[in-house]
This record gives sequence, structure tokens and C-alpha cells, in this order.
Amino acid sequence: MILKGKPVVTLPGCPSNPYNFLGVALQYATLGTLPKLDDLGRPLFAYGRTIHEHCPRRAHFDAGRFANKFGDEGHRLGYCLYKLGCKGPATHANCSTLAFGEVVDCWPIGIGHPCVGCTEQTVAFRIPMHETVPIDRPVPPDFYAPVHAAQGRISPAATAVAGVIGGAIGLLLAAGIGMLSQVLLVGVPPVDPVSFGGTALFFLVVLAVAAWTPAARAAATDPAVALRAE
Repeated sequence: MILKGKPVVTLPGCPSNPYNFLGVALQYATLGTLPKLDDLGRPLFAYGRTIHEHCPRRAHFDAGRFANKFGDEGHRLGYCLYKLGCKGPATHANCSTLAFGEVVDCWPIGIGHPCVGCTEQTVAFRIPMHETVPIDRPVPPDFYAPVHAAQGRISPAATAVAGVIGGAIGLLLAAGIGMLSQVLLVGVPPVDPVSFGGTALFFLVVLAVAAWTPAARAAATDPAVALRAE
């Protein structure tokens, strides 16, 4: 209201993440422009999505796993905090994707407390801290993987039949190539067991060596660390 006709950038928070300010300041200093803002003057790169959309506990919400009170089993297991009054569904911020001061989990949900909605004028300190808020989009977006995905099944008989057919086709092709090699390589019969066996063994060794390193690395990775990195 004071600077009429001038764009005003607002960076709400409790306190605001310094990197949000730095992003706005650097864009203006280098390009002379401001980032795209929402109706409240907040930069969309930081306030374009609700916390609920990219909350690390979102999978628990979709699966119906909630903490019902502080200290219960669901709370200790890191389940969704919505029933404890989390304001994430109504709060636009990037708290879960940009750590405050580079300190991991330095925000309410990170330490096991519901989001208080500090970036929303109509939520923070206006709605009781542990009162739930309506959810505009209770179901996950289409690009989220379903919690209970449909699982297909291939019978052992079908696998065996496919293996026999593939093996027969491979033998026919190998015999044809062997007849061609007889013309090109003097003294090598079209169906040479040493050549066939040696080639198969060579490719098996190559496949085993190629698969060993990534398989060993994946087996040594802590699942909790992998999920947190996502």
C-alpha cells in the first residue's frame, strides 16, 4: 500500500529462508528482473507449491498412516502429522526441499512437529496450532506412483515355454551363422561345441562382471539414506 505501482516481493517465514532472499536478490542484480510472483507477492520458485505436495511424509498420508498423538507408535515411526494439526496442505513454502541454513530437518515436520503455516496470512497464528485444515487435493497427483500398485504375474510354465522357444531360435541362428563361418574360416565345422561353449561362457563372464559393481553398490546402500536423498 505504501509503494503504489511498484512490485513488492514478500518472503514470509518464521524466519524466511535466507536462500529465498538470495535467489531474488541475485536475479535482480544480474538480470534486472524479479522472479514470477503469486498474488501475494511471493516468488513462485519458493512458494509455488504447498508443503503437502512435496512433504517427506506424503507417502504415509497417501497410505493412510497417521500419528494420532505425540509419542504414539505412528509418531515414532515418522507417519503423517495431519491429524496432529499439520498445516502443510494449506501452506505454500519450500521448507522440505531447501534446508534452512543448510541444516537438515531444520523445520517443524523435520523435528516431528506439525507445520504451523507460518507463510500464510490466513493460517499462521489465526488457526489453532493443532487444529486440522481442509485439504484441497487429498489424492496424489497423477505422476505419483500408486501406494498399492497392481502386480502382474508370469507363471513358471510360461517362463519355461519362452525359454525353450528362445533357445531353439538361438540354436537355429547359431547353426546358420556356423555354416557361414565354415565358408569364411577354414577347418572350423559349422557346429563346433568348443566355439559355442566358449562364446557363451565369455558373454556370461562379461555380464557377471558388468552387473557385479552396481549390484554390490546398491546392496551396500542404507535404504533410509536412499529415501532421504529422494
